[in-house]
Amino acid sequence: MAEHFKEVGRCLMCLSHLETPMYLKCGYVCCLRCLGSLQREPDGEGLLCPSCSTISRKKDIKPSIQLGRLIAKVKELEPQLEAVLRMNPKILRFQADVTLDVNTANDYLVISEDLRSVYCGCFRQNQRCRPERFNYALCVLGSPGFSSGRHYWEVDVGISKEWDVGVCRDSANRQGPILLSSEFGFWTVGLRKDFFQAGTMPVSVLSVSPRLHRVGVFLDMNFGTVSFYHVSDGSHIFTFTKIPAAETLRPFFAPADPNMDGRGGALRICPVVKPGTASCPGDSGQDI
Repeated sequence: MAEHFKEVGRCLMCLSHLETPMYLKCGYVCCLRCLGSLQREPDGEGLLCPSCSTISRKKDIKPSIQLGRLIAKVKELEPQLEAVLRMNPKILRFQADVTLDVNTANDYLVISEDLRSVYCGCFRQNQRCRPERFNYALCVLGSPGFSSGRHYWEVDVGISKEWDVGVCRDSANRQGPILLSSEFGFWTVGLRKDFFQAGTMPVSVLSVSPRLHRVGVFLDMNFGTVSFYHVSDGSHIFTFTKIPAAETLRPFFAPADPNMDGRGGALRICPVVKPGTASCPGDSGQDI
């Protein structure tokens, strides 16, 4: 619910809080200042919706006073919402001992002996072909799979400029190109150069501190959610809801393409630690 309130007030064009929200004929909403960025008809009178290409003329474009008031309230409450969404240190009681499943790894991926670190090499590893192996996408799954309960693990993304982590259906497609989208059974967040994103449809651009080096992943099969956290300061990154409970889910990892990021693109699963010994945010008093 809190995440919904944060997102409902953002302009899909500038990704900032809606300022003087304006409705087009089709119902698309954006800031008043963003109207000037829309494509116009040759006569200069009509504006094309960036989502559905419906043409809106001057008489069709109207302000939304009620939405504007809601946005003002969201901005007022945002500090409290951030506090609600912060990572709860009690989450550590649900730590899972996750390792990498080499049988699912793309043949260009190099897996460490302890099965916790992966990076993409420049040459094939000559692994045996298996139906469960990603044969095109530079991905690997974690083990074990989860079909119930609550599970938490952390991934050190280091200084990589390109990566994706999260969960996916055990039955998700692994052959040929894949689209990291919740619609296809992949619930992930990732980085593309300087832009953090969540694998929604369309992609959700996220506002995340550039100091992010370790991501916490919390899968709650009881409530059908998977949440991502900035471990160093406990801030919330993103939460997917309506995760299906009828199928096994697997941890998911996609390190950088070496053509983009070289050896700096390694991902490492952090080992399980006893609660109280990890570097984590202070207890907020919330229960889990």
